[in-house]
Amino acid sequence: MKRITTTIKRCWLDQIVTLKKHVEYREIKPYWTKRLEGIPVPFELRLINGMSLKAPEAIVLINKVVRGQLYELHIQKILSVKNWKPTH
Repeated sequence: MKRITTTIKRCWLDQIVTLKKHVEYREIKPYWTKRLEGIPVPFELRLINGMSLKAPEAIVLINKVVRGQLYELHIQKILSVKNWKPTH
């Protein structure tokens, strides 16, 4: 299965890991258009908060992509979480 890796702010990663957020949004820009048009659904999305080796990250399964005013990446399930400590 194909995988895309991208960075994400801690607050949004927290909401995804705690199952409060089920859709990740990305701006419609040439960068995302090229990446999303070249990958079949479903695919894995690796969300990483920072660039260090111990940065918090989650890998989620995207089962649907909707293009509206933004790209909506619908999260079917969380596949794995690493280096994560809840903020609350």
